[in-house]
Amino acid sequence: MRTVAVDWIYMSGVLARNRTLSQFEFYRNAIAIRVEVNRLMAKDKVCPKAFRLLNGVPTVETARSIVYNINRADHFYPNTSANVIERRKYITLAIADCDQLLQDMQCLIAMDVTSNVNVFERVTLMIDREIELLKGYRKSVKLTGAQTPEQRLAALEEEIERLRSV
Repeated sequence: MRTVAVDWIYMSGVLARNRTLSQFEFYRNAIAIRVEVNRLMAKDKVCPKAFRLLNGVPTVETARSIVYNINRADHFYPNTSANVIERRKYITLAIADCDQLLQDMQCLIAMDVTSNVNVFERVTLMIDREIELLKGYRKSVKLTGAQTPEQRLAALEEEIERLRSV
């Protein structure tokens, strides 16, 4: 069986204060989480067959949802305030999915169906890192584009009209 290498565990020659977040580090990490969760939920020692439908399948779906929400957030280019809001919304949903994934694993541990709780250590570290990366990414989402004050005013008026219609 193949194991997934975690890319974020390495030393860099760049000082920590000068490092920036790779655009897709959180995406690679989310895919690694999804692969690891799939691998864990397929093991009988982690999630016995009797519990797979009720616990294993939703856990795998939550891991899939993290990647889905990151992809969805990436489809909104932040050139309008509405797109910034949508991008942040989907990043927030991905963070919520990470929290739900931790809750699902805690449930498996509480039900005492897992023979060795240490099997979750690696994926929990990955999830904690993912939450940290996504929160940083959400904070960095800003309105982009060079607009003149007149264009900004027109865009804001358009946004006000859009909000009034809702």
